[in-house]
Amino acid sequence: MQNTKVLIKKYLVVFIGQVIIGTGCAFLVSAGMGNDPMGVMVSGISKHIGLSFGTVTNLANFVMFIGLLAFYRKRLSLTTLITVVVVGWTIDPVAAFLGGMQVPDLVVKGMYPVIGCIIISMGVAFYLSIDFGASITDNVILMIGDLAHKSYAFGCYTLYIIYFSLGLLFGGVWGYATLMTLILNGKIIDKMTPVFAKTVGVWANRV
Repeated sequence: MQNTKVLIKKYLVVFIGQVIIGTGCAFLVSAGMGNDPMGVMVSGISKHIGLSFGTVTNLANFVMFIGLLAFYRKRLSLTTLITVVVVGWTIDPVAAFLGGMQVPDLVVKGMYPVIGCIIISMGVAFYLSIDFGASITDNVILMIGDLAHKSYAFGCYTLYIIYFSLGLLFGGVWGYATLMTLILNGKIIDKMTPVFAKTVGVWANRV
């Protein structure tokens, strides 16, 4: 049984990490330069089956959650539920704040996708550094990495390619932001998770 103080600190790290991820997502939304790879798949499928983007997202998460229950329960926890809720709550207010700023269109379309991808990657690395559960998507990525005996980046790129390929097949919306996500996220998370483990991880585990 973990010390109560340690548990509180770990849940705080997870919460902060999800707020960081939601902030990065808001930059992508504000840029309007395409979805992340999962969004590409969801947008394509939603057009074909006549359901909303949010409904298809929930269905995709449900299918992955059932798969994880059957094959990879290693990191399923209360943390997984926190990741489902907090990111969504963060995106809208941050996107509204960014939308109210007087920023040149060239910066919004050219730099926001890069900034968003970096922020998202930092948020994922931040909360994964304490190895205290993971989101549904990160669970799938970690499962792929574990099964292939490879890094998080390998699992990330594998899942992103699957998402992107299905999205293209169904005519999903993609663009510059999609490419930035494919290129940047996996490597940044791989590099930064051990760095945060030596700082945030040590702090969170200190009684």
